[in-house]
Amino acid sequence: MTQPQPPEQPRTWLPLIIAGSIAVLVVLGATITHLLRADLSPEKQAAADACEAQYHAQNADGPGITGGDIYSATEWEALDARMVSLDLADEQTLTGEQADARDSEAAALVSAGGDQMTVIWQLDDQSHAQCVADLQGGKVTTVTVTSLAAPATSPSPSPSPSES
Repeated sequence: MTQPQPPEQPRTWLPLIIAGSIAVLVVLGATITHLLRADLSPEKQAAADACEAQYHAQNADGPGITGGDIYSATEWEALDARMVSLDLADEQTLTGEQADARDSEAAALVSAGGDQMTVIWQLDDQSHAQCVADLQGGKVTTVTVTSLAAPATSPSPSPSPSES
């Protein structure tokens, strides 16, 4: 005697639809992020190009650039935060007057037709480098490339044994 077959479960497309929707969202998000980050102002693009050329001239056989961020003089707060996040600078607490002074200095530089772009690169050996490009009238006038290292912190003194 043969046993009766259980009724076949209907197949559902729901898991495939969910996976496809997630994939579309990921690709769309990556595309939007790329387009937003790739759209540099002409001044930032000029600074990035000059910095990369100078880096490759100084480090022909050195590590390659894997990525980076570029900051205008008016973006000093973001630059400071990036340096702290990379453990390349110690966190600073500025008073309102100090922050206003830095804002005014950057605004004066830009209103006079200049700017100072700072590029922070991550290199393929996991180290970092910095390039500072001075601009005047939208043209790069000077470029300085340096390697970045974590700030030197002095070891805390070990407690001296107390005499009883």
